Amino acid sequence: MQHMLDWDDLRIFRTTGHFGSLNAAADALGIHRSTVQRRIDRLETQLGQRLFDRGPDGVSLTAAGERLLPHAENMADETVNLLREADVDHGRPAGLIRVGATFNLAFGLLPRAIGSFRDAFPEISIDLIATPDGYSPVHPDDIDIAFRTLEAGTRGHDEMIGRRLGDLPVAIYGSKPYLRKNPAPTEFSDLKNHRLVTCGDNLAHMAAMKWLAANTSGVNSVYRASSMLLLLAAVREDIGLACLPCYLGEPEPGLVRVLDLAPELGANLWILRHPHHRDTARMRAFSEFMSNHIPELL
Repeated sequence: MQHMLDWDDLRIFRTTGHFGSLNAAADALGIHRSTVQRRIDRLETQLGQRLFDRGPDGVSLTAAGERLLPHAENMADETVNLLREADVDHGRPAGLIRVGATFNLAFGLLPRAIGSFRDAFPEISIDLIATPDGYSPVHPDDIDIAFRTLEAGTRGHDEMIGRRLGDLPVAIYGSKPYLRKNPAPTEFSDLKNHRLVTCGDNLAHMAAMKWLAANTSGVNSVYRASSMLLLLAAVREDIGLACLPCYLGEPEPGLVRVLDLAPELGANLWILRHPHHRDTARMRAFSEFMSNHIPELL
């Protein structure tokens, strides 16, 4: 038969077992000796076993009491931990959020936003998981919230819900040493006088790259790279000019923004989650904070 035991009875049993005295246990707990005696009697009745042997020098644990005492000690430790965890954030959102993002966003944009978020919500930790591109699948077992870049007019991640945070402007960048040797272009036709770092086939679907390829025929493409981060590295090393998202180019002190592409050529930035994910307080706090702060960084 199962018994519903009162934690106060177990607490009194634990303290009595620790001191070996009903009087000492009563003093430690701030209650009357008769209360200690009554609670122990009730616990023994519920369990159907004697927990203490009484003697002139106090009480001593029986074999049953010795078996029960470690469990009461563990319950006391867990109760302390429970109260500590409940109090640590003073009711504020806390815990872990698994965030998925492209390598570009994880490198160039999100660290600034997540740094500010952690200042505001130090009780929440972030596990950032990078994916190759904005169309990579987002599995709900791996990621709670995802940042995705989608080309204007295209569809992706229809199984998810979220909001568009804004557009990601793109521009032509060059390094300061490169531009000291080569006068900065003032219009796109000037690019024919420059070395151009271009993208590989895996980036050719992007609206900005399509437009650039169609409007820079005859330009000297000296280097092709398969990712935006590789394009960024090439421009840093003075290899030539390249088209980059402004969130990657602007923070770089050694780069200069020389030509802006039309706003509609930039991708859309979305924050998404799976609809069946539980909408926890920490996920709401993260989504709202990012929705308010990321547009300021674009």
